Amino acid sequence: MRELKVLCIQLGFGPQYPDMSTLATTYNDGIYYVASFLQRAIPQVQIEMCQMFWGEDPLTFEIGTYDYILVSALGTHFWSNLQLLETLQARKREGARIIMGGPHATFAPYEALKYADFVVLGEGEIPTVQLIEALESGEGLDEVENLCYLDGDQVLVMNRFVRYGNLDNTIDPSLLKRAPRLHWATVSMSRGCPFNCSFCYAIRVLGRRFRAKSLKSIVTELDGIHQQTGCSRFYVTDLNFTTRPEFCASVAYELRHRNYHFIAMSRIEVADDTTLLLGLKEVGFQEYCLGVESENAAVLKAFNKSVDASRQMERLLRLAQCGIYTHSAIIFGLDSQDLETMSQTARWCAEARIMHPTFVCLAEYPFQKLLFGSRQDVEDHRIIMEIPTYQHYSFVGIFPRRMRPSRLQQAILDSYQTFFKRALEIEQEPQRRMRLKCYARSVAESVRGMKTHIEALRKIEAPYYSSDEQLDEDMLKDSFERAHGHLRKQLETSIRREPGFLTAFKA
Repeated sequence: MRELKVLCIQLGFGPQYPDMSTLATTYNDGIYYVASFLQRAIPQVQIEMCQMFWGEDPLTFEIGTYDYILVSALGTHFWSNLQLLETLQARKREGARIIMGGPHATFAPYEALKYADFVVLGEGEIPTVQLIEALESGEGLDEVENLCYLDGDQVLVMNRFVRYGNLDNTIDPSLLKRAPRLHWATVSMSRGCPFNCSFCYAIRVLGRRFRAKSLKSIVTELDGIHQQTGCSRFYVTDLNFTTRPEFCASVAYELRHRNYHFIAMSRIEVADDTTLLLGLKEVGFQEYCLGVESENAAVLKAFNKSVDASRQMERLLRLAQCGIYTHSAIIFGLDSQDLETMSQTARWCAEARIMHPTFVCLAEYPFQKLLFGSRQDVEDHRIIMEIPTYQHYSFVGIFPRRMRPSRLQQAILDSYQTFFKRALEIEQEPQRRMRLKCYARSVAESVRGMKTHIEALRKIEAPYYSSDEQLDEDMLKDSFERAHGHLRKQLETSIRREPGFLTAFKA
């Protein structure tokens, strides 16, 4: 194979849609795993990284010199950078290809393909190598897994979808050579989660089969990133790190002599195993992003969340007593959640001693049932189309039935005020109070963007709500059909080879 130049771009947030979370990572790890795998699989590849999260500008690179440009994006990144994507298409050299992956490309390939030549759905390492090898050899594309593209008749083609076994892939630390001083470095130690919460897009990308990396790979990766960047704090992006206690115990044993610190995602049941919890804490697992979502049993049931709501307070308090800091997304947007309910939930978060709640809007991508046979909690017509809200839940992206979108956005802002007021009344420990105040400053960074979004929502929602904030759903459906009905018809004619996210794992 000839020598190839590849530019990998991680798109960033737009100024009006910042990520207010304290877990806003300084890079998304997905494209680094793809780049690392590609570099090992095809030695002739020369890779450069462009990380917009660090303020790097793709247009300062010599776009016309690359053979392939790989782009990764969440929905907010995509819709915040359309002009950039147009410029990349215009400046790439003849014969060069743009390949887009990540969550947005996976769930809205028809949008990504307006700016990309190919889309990779789901896990990207093996399909990206397959695609480049097929293009370089002149072979057909039928055998490239997880591939989506437009054929000569502009029909959407979706190849066989595969979730892979234990790739044991690690980030090449040299890809982080231009990293600034990092607050957190992101890594994954496993993929998959055995649960099936309806709102979880990550499950639909990575599947329900838990696949752990080898302990040797995990330690090597952490040490390599630490040596390259100096960062000793890691955000573990696993969907549910504590799925297998024996795996966690083995990780703790291997890390016992290192002074690293971690935030890991988990379910709240981790509080039931205090031996494991304290063992992990000793080696640096002092914070968890927990799948709490709500204190209300009916809300949890609506989301197919198999957890005992009556025990959430007890478990959260136990975590606080063990000196664990907890983060959690709290989801609003169901018809049953009125303003008073949301205010009560915000107070409950304080009383349960959640340290970093993120109040978010239930959000969906449109056409998921049509394309992938996936459940949707919000119907296509109630999704506000083509704005940076997909997978950026802090910004409202739906038409609620009993509340204007702008009012729901304001309620999210109000919930933070309710939470901080009550939390600072309850918390007496100086370190926890300091963390609360730091988090309040972080939230304040997003207020301007949310208020700007409220003004945009008021214009969008104006025709569809009565004076008492009831949605005229028939009018909304008619408007949706006029604007997007043609797109649905196009998607209905797509060619799907073993479509959907239900395909068995490949060994």
